[in-house]
Amino acid sequence: MGYVRSGNLVGPVLAGLLALAACAPAGKPADQSMFTTDLTGLELRANALPTIVYVRPDAPPLSEFNRFIVDTAQVNYTDPGIEELTPEQVGWLQEAFHSKMVNELTRAGYEVGTRAEAGTLRISFVISGLKAPGSAVPYGIGVGEVTIEAIFRDAVSHRINVVVLRRTQGSPVFNPSLWSTFADVDMSFDLWTRGIRETIDTAHGS
Repeated sequence: MGYVRSGNLVGPVLAGLLALAACAPAGKPADQSMFTTDLTGLELRANALPTIVYVRPDAPPLSEFNRFIVDTAQVNYTDPGIEELTPEQVGWLQEAFHSKMVNELTRAGYEVGTRAEAGTLRISFVISGLKAPGSAVPYGIGVGEVTIEAIFRDAVSHRINVVVLRRTQGSPVFNPSLWSTFADVDMSFDLWTRGIRETIDTAHGS
């Protein structure tokens, strides 16, 4: 990956997230229209479908960030598929992702809070692309696809440094049918949060 500058935020985040993406449920090609983030000033550094990564060329080293703010995951309500989910199910998705990310960081000894100060990285997620072909029991509806957009920004300047987008779908490897359940989405959350924490560990020499 010659386009990744060693030592800056781009290299470790990109390498870590692409590595975790390989372990995620089967991916489907994503496209530019799925981004909800303003990509002004960012450059496409990897188009390794199904993962798309945009970065700021002068992004600082990830090792410069030792505090973290984790936003509650946002849901893209313009996605027609969301209409098939109840408010309770959407709330579960948001809370599950947020709590998993916070727990991963705090268990590893990192400070997570809400105060923006120097050395604080803000991590945000947008959930979209949800496809629910049918329902059965609470929190057990079929979720065929999910798209996750991760945004990494400086908490003080609000400058976005990296945006990663990946689209996944249920796989017969994990379920008896092509359509996944929320267990697949939950597993995707686990892979994302663990991969981000491991990437941060690497940057800090842990």
